[in-house]
Amino acid sequence: MKETLFTRAVVREFGNISEVMRLEQSELTELAAGQVRVKMAFATINPSDIITISGAYRSRIALPFVAGFEGMGRVSQSKSADMAVGQRVLPVGSMGAWQHYKDSDPQWCFTLPDFVTDQQAATSYVNPMTALLMLTEALAATPGMRIIINAANSAIGKMLIRIASHLGLTPIAIVRKAENLTLFSAYDTEQVLNSSAENYPQALADLARAGGVAAIFDCVGGEESLKLAPALMPGGQFIHYGLLSGQPIPATFWRSRPDIRFSHFHLRQWVHHHEKALVQRRINEVMALIRDGVIATEIAAEFALEEIDRAVKAVQSGALQGKILLRM
Repeated sequence: MKETLFTRAVVREFGNISEVMRLEQSELTELAAGQVRVKMAFATINPSDIITISGAYRSRIALPFVAGFEGMGRVSQSKSADMAVGQRVLPVGSMGAWQHYKDSDPQWCFTLPDFVTDQQAATSYVNPMTALLMLTEALAATPGMRIIINAANSAIGKMLIRIASHLGLTPIAIVRKAENLTLFSAYDTEQVLNSSAENYPQALADLARAGGVAAIFDCVGGEESLKLAPALMPGGQFIHYGLLSGQPIPATFWRSRPDIRFSHFHLRQWVHHHEKALVQRRINEVMALIRDGVIATEIAAEFALEEIDRAVKAVQSGALQGKILLRM
């Protein structure tokens, strides 16, 4: 029987995700000319999704919208010569992963190799692509260079460490809790520091005295960025890509180190400023890293889309280690 209704997670006002997101039934309409319809298989719940729903980027997002930046599926209908029915794809470039069907411009659908599972494919875009691009395009890398990665126990922190080691760089990991120090026994790191420990300032000072690190990858911001700055060698790179602290980098950061080569990295901006063929090549590189065992996303749990309230609570509790997937 042909489906006529499908479920989607809709946000009609900004606020707490648990209060403003609702599951709605929608009718499958006629597919527009030149478009493809993707039957979603899995989608992720990332911090960026929750931040967006809160209204942090309301100036560039129109209500209502279907949430979800990352997911994968199969083309179920195509009105484009570039996409065939049955192809596994990442439909990116816009929100809308948290629904059974997503209509997309084929320009923003990227094909997937057979050797990557649906679950790994669904988590292959936001964190792995960001990590790979920061290390190979934002960073002026040289073999053996020492880099700092904070929030290293996060999914993207682990990706950065794995890919950096694979590329011949020397990562130094920073975590915020003592219990996370033991997470990196299977990782190739020079050392793992605890930013909550009494000896943390001394450890950063020791790094500075030893010549400093060539680059810092910061996704925390706030006072943490200011504390890290002295550990950077003269003229070193400071690549900022997140704000987990919720606080901006203090103005004193730049006054104390005017020599720092500072840059922001946003995956969305990079993807929207490059040709599809290049984006596909970089996605293929991510897939090869997954195939070769360099990186993999830890999957903590799967929930049906209809159980999204439970999935969100699981994410917000922080009790599960790894990504939580929505199963369509």
